[in-house]
Amino acid sequence: MKRIILLATLFSANAAMGQQREGNLVLRDVPAVDAELQAKLQPYLEARPGAVFDWMPQGDGIVIGARFGDAQQIHLVRTEMGARKQITFAKEPISFAISNRNYKKPTILYALDIGGNEQFQLHAYDILKQQSYALTTDVTLRHTSAVFAPDGLHYVYNRVDGVGDYQVCINSIETQVQPRCTAKSKQVYNPQAVASDLQRVLVQHYRSISQSTLLELDLKTGKSFALSKAKDASMYQARYSADGQFAYFLGDEGKLFQRVFKVAAKKNSKPAPITPDMDVELEEFALSPDDKTLAMIVNNNQGSSEIWTADISSGQGKLLGQVSAPPSVMSSIHFHPRDPKLLLQFASAQVLNDAYVLDIPTQKMARYTEHEAGGLRTDNFSMPDRIQFASGKGKALYNIQAYVYRPSKLPESKKAPVVVLIHGGPEAQARPGFDGFVQFLVNEMGIAVVVPNIRGSTGYGRLFTSMDDGVQRIDALNDLKTLLDEIAKDPNLDGERVALMGGSYGGFMTLWGLTEFSDRLRAGVDIVGISDLSTFLTNTANYRRDLRRAEYGDERDPKVKAFFDATSPLKNASKIKVPLFVIQGANDPRVPASEAAQIAAAARGNDVQVWEMTALDEGHGFKKKQNSTRMRLSIAQFLRATLLAP
Repeated sequence: MKRIILLATLFSANAAMGQQREGNLVLRDVPAVDAELQAKLQPYLEARPGAVFDWMPQGDGIVIGARFGDAQQIHLVRTEMGARKQITFAKEPISFAISNRNYKKPTILYALDIGGNEQFQLHAYDILKQQSYALTTDVTLRHTSAVFAPDGLHYVYNRVDGVGDYQVCINSIETQVQPRCTAKSKQVYNPQAVASDLQRVLVQHYRSISQSTLLELDLKTGKSFALSKAKDASMYQARYSADGQFAYFLGDEGKLFQRVFKVAAKKNSKPAPITPDMDVELEEFALSPDDKTLAMIVNNNQGSSEIWTADISSGQGKLLGQVSAPPSVMSSIHFHPRDPKLLLQFASAQVLNDAYVLDIPTQKMARYTEHEAGGLRTDNFSMPDRIQFASGKGKALYNIQAYVYRPSKLPESKKAPVVVLIHGGPEAQARPGFDGFVQFLVNEMGIAVVVPNIRGSTGYGRLFTSMDDGVQRIDALNDLKTLLDEIAKDPNLDGERVALMGGSYGGFMTLWGLTEFSDRLRAGVDIVGISDLSTFLTNTANYRRDLRRAEYGDERDPKVKAFFDATSPLKNASKIKVPLFVIQGANDPRVPASEAAQIAAAARGNDVQVWEMTALDEGHGFKKKQNSTRMRLSIAQFLRATLLAP
């Protein structure tokens, strides 16, 4: 009772605030900026994690993403720890870029949307002319999965219209005539690689995270054939051999984990694995230009990355070396156009997504960037502990892993309040990478952050990823309940002061948890989260609907609909008894803004204190500096009012 009265007092000053506008943010019952808290938070938000995109076309530097203004842009870095040269100056953030391999017309292709609406348009930057130009301009179409052909002048991509019809198209960065496209289809074909004849394309026919097929598509006839007859498998990241006669790809056919396969690019071929069976996730692979060396990023079942390189010139892989630095996350590997070097992105709780180059003969790493950390010493940042606990019963019994970031400044007799941060997807994995806001919560507010990988997460094999599909999702909720039990047992964590927070699917799990465990929680923060699976599937973008049904279930099935209703946070909003902060991008095509509006209204009608923040120029998450700064500051204020109260 004391806690309820105190919370009511803390929030009473906000009750009469109503709705207000700050720039592109619409706020309801969100208090004004706390200057003292902002001063503590600001250095953490000035940290600038980057992104590794590719080598420059001739290999004389690298292409990265970095933010010096409001949104991430493309930069070039010519040498180890060299100066960053910004080459794009768009208002919107850039999260995708690739380089061609044409020395006469070196070009970088990238994608831009408007306000987070994900209606991506393709653009090109001509390195010699030092200027950008648009490749696509029809904003009614979404253009993605772009890949360059070997000539470096043609590129292939897919486009999807408003009703969810897909096409695979080819065009030239030189002539920019009307693209040549296949007929419209509901099938999701993601281009992977283009043959030198500009006719054959490797495409992934995607149906779900665990169901996809590798095809070779003829752009002239529109006909395709499968390069593998495996039906219950996932295949992706396909590459042609240098002569275009073979294809390499990642696949898990017949196994729980992926292997690299090689297959002749013709009908009735049978893929053969060139890597051995391993009980670890192969997340990425890259092939050297001469087809002799294979590089792989391995997720070692503990969420940390290793890079393995192998000589495959004999047809079977011979291990050349392993590079690991746990706990860390490595990604985005690219072979140098000529030399035995590998570009990669490296991140940890203390490293901000920096670019490194691995020299394969010596297995030595050279650092190319050191992104700024807002003037803070990253060696003081909290490194996470990895915990594991059993959850479920019978056949559903499984070991669940989580990362725990613990404050180091708490008095010995005091327990840390806890934020349980639930990742989105659910086809994703929480990894020990860099998160400045997590470090702020831990180091400045004394809040422990627990980041679980409940069932449905990737990184632990295809069986674990599928264990939350459809009505099995109740087992994922039980994982969350068991985690709360584990927190209560931990002598250094305060099991009576716990908040849930998550984005997208993590927002759904946050809301669902609030309806089931309100008596064990202090608050919840829902960021672009689903509040009802039926309304979500009805209103999500047309091109996504069937893909999401494969994960969540089909709301048109009466049994599935009954499960959706029984587990709906919206329909069970009367069970939410603690304060709720709802955050949403107005242009979100994935989780429509209506999902946020309806849960906020329902919870408020339940006499629950609700803060609301909507960004008019954002989509599925806040990517612009001004908006994300205000969002994180408001979350900090919300958690201070709920978690840090006695």
